[in-house]
Amino acid sequence: MKKYMMIAALLLGSVGAQANVVVNGTRVIYPANNKDVIVQLLNNGADPSLVQAWIDDGDINSTPETANVPFLLSPPVVKVNGNSGQQLRIQKVGAALAADRESVFYLNVLDIPPTPENLQGTNTLQLAIKSRIKLFYRPQTLTRGVENAMEKLTLQANGKGFNVINNSPYFITVANIGQGTDKHLLVDSLMVAPFSTQFAASKRSVSKNVRYDLMYIDDLGAYKSKAITAH
Repeated sequence: MKKYMMIAALLLGSVGAQANVVVNGTRVIYPANNKDVIVQLLNNGADPSLVQAWIDDGDINSTPETANVPFLLSPPVVKVNGNSGQQLRIQKVGAALAADRESVFYLNVLDIPPTPENLQGTNTLQLAIKSRIKLFYRPQTLTRGVENAMEKLTLQANGKGFNVINNSPYFITVANIGQGTDKHLLVDSLMVAPFSTQFAASKRSVSKNVRYDLMYIDDLGAYKSKAITAH
């Protein structure tokens, strides 16, 4: 299995491949008052896959052996039959997290396909594919969600981009910012941490006192738009 993980780490991002096992959803919200949360996996392929899952705190190169987070995930390794599903259970354990703002972690799901019968016993390269989605731990005091947090987000036009100011206790993912028919001004999307400011580079110069359409991602992973005037 470690050989598969090493192959995945080397090849992910450079090889166009599609995982048979996918996570149902693009993010996980863990309310602090929940005993646990359930994540659903789906194997859309005809053959069974071996799946290894773990959670990290932001290190994209993490492994199950190096990850150190206050969560228990079960089962960490499981066989998922073709055209079938499997649930992963995430439970908060260990150290306390911030009570006045969200904390972010990442759920990794490594899909290890079986060796075809006609290739068993031979030296073959099997590509394991890793999916990675955000896991937001939400304290009990936060009950309104990201959509309401947008009321506390402001933009400052800064020549070749925007200062995105997040005055809320939530992580806000900005997919893009547009104006008129130009819906994709940003060079890249960004996630702005609670009570912080992050610069978003633009493909062209931007101006103050102009109304822009900001595209963000809500708790369900849907894209939403909000009109904001840059200062």
